[in-house]
Amino acid sequence: MYRYKYRLMRQVRMCKDLKHLVYYRFNSGAVGKGPGCGFWAPMWRVWLFFLRGIVPLLERWLSNLLARQFEGRVTKGIAKTVTKQRVEAHFDLELRAAVMHDILDMMPESVKANKARTILQHLSEAWRCWKANVPWKVPGLAAPIENMILKYVKAKADWWTNSTYYNRERIKRGATVDKTLCKKNLGRLTRLWLKNEQERQHAYRKDGPYISGEDGVAIYTNTVHWLESRKFSPIPFPPLNYKHDTKLLILALERLKENYAAKARLNQTQRLGGIVLDRASL
Repeated sequence: MYRYKYRLMRQVRMCKDLKHLVYYRFNSGAVGKGPGCGFWAPMWRVWLFFLRGIVPLLERWLSNLLARQFEGRVTKGIAKTVTKQRVEAHFDLELRAAVMHDILDMMPESVKANKARTILQHLSEAWRCWKANVPWKVPGLAAPIENMILKYVKAKADWWTNSTYYNRERIKRGATVDKTLCKKNLGRLTRLWLKNEQERQHAYRKDGPYISGEDGVAIYTNTVHWLESRKFSPIPFPPLNYKHDTKLLILALERLKENYAAKARLNQTQRLGGIVLDRASL
């Protein structure tokens, strides 16, 4: 029973409650603390029913324990369930295993050991570049290996995007969602939006502007006529002799200098910026 001692705790608790219930009048007032009236039937009933139910369970548990001691654990043929917390890590492990399998099929025996780790590093770097929307290119990398890495990055990107939109739909639907998952989903959607916006701007720089000069002049003329018809008065700029100009400039320069002072190490551009700020504040 010691192995399953926590199974006994509920019965011990129940017996204590029954004892207090049975003896609470006997142990009060002028009588004081005594041996009680010897009314053992309720506690005996608890243990009787407990043992009647626990004996077959103990037989099964002990037979399983002995079988495991003599024969070992049977793990083959049982699919391990992947918990919600480890879905992403599990997918990463499966992806790495598939990449390793392809590498070992592609490489000759003499090159396998030292090249596999390098290719996995390239894979993780390519994935980080995809998330940051930075072009990934390794000079001197063989074309088949590069194509394989791009293929797996594409597969992981599709899975990453689909899971992001699926979780967003669950959040919109009002399903029970972890707070950390909500935060991660917001970050992922922001990444995807930034990627789309950057692609849109690249396309505009490449193919745009989509409005011709005549269309732009017509739009501008119509806007001016509309504002004139509404008697629009522009907001005037502050006068040149505005008395708080200098104070605002000094405050802005001090704020910028605080940002530089907070950093322990500065690169060359930041050092030059600090020198310019020092000169401006003098």
